[in-house]
Amino acid sequence: MLRLKLSNSICHINLFLIAVIIAFSNGCAKFTKYEYDSHVFPLDEKNELVISTFPSWYPETKSRIPFLFKSLHAPQSVYFQFFVRATGTLAGRNPNIDSIHVRNFSYEFPGQTPVILIEDYSEGFWQQGRADYNSKELKPVLCFDGWYVLIKFDLVLNGVAYTGEHILYAREVSRVYPLIYDALQ
Repeated sequence: MLRLKLSNSICHINLFLIAVIIAFSNGCAKFTKYEYDSHVFPLDEKNELVISTFPSWYPETKSRIPFLFKSLHAPQSVYFQFFVRATGTLAGRNPNIDSIHVRNFSYEFPGQTPVILIEDYSEGFWQQGRADYNSKELKPVLCFDGWYVLIKFDLVLNGVAYTGEHILYAREVSRVYPLIYDALQ
């Protein structure tokens, strides 16, 4: 009789643990952010300029059902990133830069005056909103699905001048992942 009661309590504990595992593994989180398309400008055979954006602040929880669902939204504003990288690489120091002078990097919305983000800058990497990157414009750029912005640059890399412009379109990007990932962070 004692053996039966003991095995029943172990069975209840096991059922409880299984239920907790199922609840954590079935729950999901949805993360939504806003961004402008990235663009790669080929400069020469060894270098390329990548213009991209990243969220201007951490996401807020918009809705939540404990253990089942969580919805996170980043603000509808972004910061720009300017990166002269070695062709074919994604990150890291660029060994191909002997000298660089970014004369100008700007963006403009249709019908508005350009906003200069970089002027007379001598590095191959820059992020908006970071005081340590000598950012002229610390205010984030608004980003709503369907909007677009014109970016322009003028730089001298290893003694050769490059200029370019491109329209970047805004979009909303959502990603769904298991809620357990959120709990582990």
